[in-house]
Amino acid sequence: MTLGHVAVFTKDMDKSIKFYETLGGKQGLRSVLNLGEGRSKDLAHMVFDGEATVELVCPSHEDMFITETGVCEHFCFNVDNVDETVKELKAKGIDSFVTEEPANADIFGGIRIIFLTGPNGELIELFQDHQ
Repeated sequence: MTLGHVAVFTKDMDKSIKFYETLGGKQGLRSVLNLGEGRSKDLAHMVFDGEATVELVCPSHEDMFITETGVCEHFCFNVDNVDETVKELKAKGIDSFVTEEPANADIFGGIRIIFLTGPNGELIELFQDHQ
């Protein structure tokens, strides 16, 4: 696994993009994740040197902004194969997955993901890029 991104909530996507550009980041992937019932998240990856990025998350509704995870929505590990990684982690006794199985998402050109929680309630994403 490699650290893929740290996702941070924002109420103003343009302001946040400009801020991270000032820090030396370049806007990479950008997409809208539709969650149904009129809810969505505007997502933008700010790419810095190396592989790690800051993913800006701008929810469509105020009640989605800060959750029990705080201003850092989640952090992510990139993996080659999400399904195999889940099997390996379960074999090692990790059972804190948010869903039973990984899911495909039609954002960023197609991805496969699953979330789990760490011992302190932190939300962790395992991310497989289909590209």
